[in-house]
Amino acid sequence: MTAAARLLATALAATLAPLAVAVAQTIPDTLVYDVAIALRHAHFSVEGRLTVSAAGAVELRAPAAARPAGTEVTGFLASDDQGAFLPTQRTGSGFVVQARAGAVRFRYRLDFENAVATGSTGAGLDTGRLYAVGRSVFIAPDPAAYRKTARTYPVVSVHFIAPPGWHIVTSWGVDEDVFFPASGDALVGATVAAAPDFRIYRDTAGGSAYIVAIRGQRHFSDPALVRVVSASLRQAAAALGAVPVPAVTYTSDTGWKGRTSGSLQGLSSVGLIWEPGELLERDRSEDVFHETLHLWFGGEMETERWWTEGVTDYYAARLYADWTGQPDDLAALCYASFRNYLQITHRSRMTMDEEARRGVIGDNTALLVYRKGMLTGLLLDGAIRQATDGRAGLDDVARRILAMAHARLSHTVRESEIRGIVIEIGGTRVGQTWDRLVAGTGPITESEVADALRTVTGLALSPPAVPAKERKVLSMPAPPGRDEP
Repeated sequence: MTAAARLLATALAATLAPLAVAVAQTIPDTLVYDVAIALRHAHFSVEGRLTVSAAGAVELRAPAAARPAGTEVTGFLASDDQGAFLPTQRTGSGFVVQARAGAVRFRYRLDFENAVATGSTGAGLDTGRLYAVGRSVFIAPDPAAYRKTARTYPVVSVHFIAPPGWHIVTSWGVDEDVFFPASGDALVGATVAAAPDFRIYRDTAGGSAYIVAIRGQRHFSDPALVRVVSASLRQAAAALGAVPVPAVTYTSDTGWKGRTSGSLQGLSSVGLIWEPGELLERDRSEDVFHETLHLWFGGEMETERWWTEGVTDYYAARLYADWTGQPDDLAALCYASFRNYLQITHRSRMTMDEEARRGVIGDNTALLVYRKGMLTGLLLDGAIRQATDGRAGLDDVARRILAMAHARLSHTVRESEIRGIVIEIGGTRVGQTWDRLVAGTGPITESEVADALRTVTGLALSPPAVPAKERKVLSMPAPPGRDEP
């Protein structure tokens, strides 16, 4: 080779080398799963294949073990494409595999401890159905580790091998030959449900597609539940901005008698497990609104639990009442919360934040983060509206902090930041309300609740009579102008 030829070859190599690196960086790794549902022994058999661009440690996050998920991982093994086992270390949250460049093959068994899910935060598998909550199915590369190193998460595909005739419902879609989770968070936060008797409904509301998968029979009809789902998305989008995900999956199943629960399962999946005797009356409908609102509070935005649960409950009650056109519904739900608040013995000794940090246990009727949190939402809304002569309200605060969360990788907004926006919008007197209710342990009185309700609704709403016992009557006629699906 002549000197000129060598010079040209060197120049070309110098020019093409960065291009080769750029091309290599634009081709993402892949992650493929095959998941077989074994009914006889109530488990999943999972095989995965992850391509690895360079040798090194691969951090895999494992599903939550035992309670409340009700699942257990056994027999995890990792090997290369030639079948040689790779060094693997079990950690507190998963596994670390010392991988070679190429492919990492892994397999494991996921056992289900319950035949029927005990609630929407549990998992169960029997011969007739599967219900698995988020973070209870997949061993997968940790999305947080990828974000820290600015690496692109692998392109994921999932294939389920289910019993013949079964519907597969996930937070990514329904009954597809191959599912493609949009991100690592969508993968590890997935909901998976399956059964031969799911009834599937599809529509759009609030700028988002939604799927409702229902199984089991209750006193309320499928169209009644679908109406409430659709209304919750529309009402929330009108108050807080467009639904933050392009599609939402609702899974409704029957659970044990006496157990009623709903939960935001993943980033875009809502689970509803109600006992067979439940009716879709006001309280259950407000539950649906509450879980839908978690797409914004607890999904798009993370902050203190009194906001993500308590203020969410206030929004659920207010938006539900707006939909039904019955302000009395808002009053009834707020006064019920107030009565429960009065029964919480530590209400004047502990702030909501302190209760959360101490891990005080109990259902949501006995916790400040729910009951005082709901009333705090009402009182702050009323205080802002009164201070601004109705020009602003809590919705303005919510939209500001949601926009702030959207711009952050963590989606987290600090309590102090919310306080600053509350004062900026409502003024110093609203800040005093915040300091008494949120930062302090000052009592909430019935007259304050009544005044706030009057400001928010424009009506004087008397406290409803305390029911001697909850009467379960179907009270969900279709609102005027809205057809059943």
